[in-house]
Amino acid sequence: MVLGCHTSGVPAALGRAQALHLVLCLTVLGCEKAGDTGATSVGDNDSGTRHSSDETARMGFIGSPCTVDGDCDYDGAVCLTEGFPNGLCSMPCDTRCPDRDGHPVTFCVDGGAAGGGFPDDDGWCVSRCSFAAYEETGCRQDYGCTVQGRNSEPWTETFSCLPYATPDLSECHYRLAERGVGFEPTVWPEDHPAGHPELTCSIADPVWVLSPVEGVVLEYYDGTPTPRTLASCEAAHSIADTALDAAASGVEAILHMGTYNCRVIAGTSSLSRHGHGDAFDVFGFRFSDGTEWSLIEHWEHDTESPVSDAGAFLYDAAYRWYDQWIWNIILTPNYNAAHDNHFHLDLTPGWHDLSAHDGRYIGPAPYAD
Repeated sequence: MVLGCHTSGVPAALGRAQALHLVLCLTVLGCEKAGDTGATSVGDNDSGTRHSSDETARMGFIGSPCTVDGDCDYDGAVCLTEGFPNGLCSMPCDTRCPDRDGHPVTFCVDGGAAGGGFPDDDGWCVSRCSFAAYEETGCRQDYGCTVQGRNSEPWTETFSCLPYATPDLSECHYRLAERGVGFEPTVWPEDHPAGHPELTCSIADPVWVLSPVEGVVLEYYDGTPTPRTLASCEAAHSIADTALDAAASGVEAILHMGTYNCRVIAGTSSLSRHGHGDAFDVFGFRFSDGTEWSLIEHWEHDTESPVSDAGAFLYDAAYRWYDQWIWNIILTPNYNAAHDNHFHLDLTPGWHDLSAHDGRYIGPAPYAD
């Protein structure tokens, strides 16, 4: 098997749309997991689950409401009340905080820098923003989703839920939330591809897309679960659109080969769109009956009229994604041998191509492998 050239890894009376509009206006105007109770793991892992929007399902852990320390069910628990609406389950920390399954991932903020009534300048554990746990604003009511640095490591930042904080969220984040996609906004540092210090990898509004998306599981091509997938916010919209399209045909899982990867396009000195987190390599699909169709096994070369059900599904999917402008670039196995096992999908600005920048067609391969 030839691996592809881009592999990588508000008031309750308001409706959702009204609430989101209100929060967005206020923003513009400035107005990781373990099992059962008590079992925790060190935070900042890359696992994640789709959480219930019912706040009662997330009582008793870091970020939960409380009135006394006993409401917080974990070792070292402290219930912060003064300056914290409905209380906040927390605990002192140095750099890391424990996580618990079914709750948002945690973060250790600098109490002094964060403000908001933390008892002292030490580190304190809070929830990260999660639009799977809190579907409208990413945080509990009266808490804002704001970028904070880690205690003792201020250069490491992420979105955290703090009392009465003005959100640091983008318009794209709110659109993604409005459509019901589970995600966590994050901060991702710039990087440089190996051997190319003149090129810079950066992600616009990076998010962790939480699986499942639109009812479709995201899974690595070898069967490894990918509960959290890093992408730009706009790419998250395209991934959700792709999942929604696939679900209509009975797909239960998209098998992929990665999104963000700070590298150049193979054989060139040009930065791959994977370096911007707005590319997605799709290996194949698993259907609800267990059937799997993949590009490496089922794509039909040298034809514009595939005869098998699998070949027709793959061919038609590429056309639909092109016609609906879900992706700007769609490279199929007909492009070259390096794409023989996947669709390369990306959001290259200013392009709308189905196969290649120089106009090659989705039909018969333009040149021999």
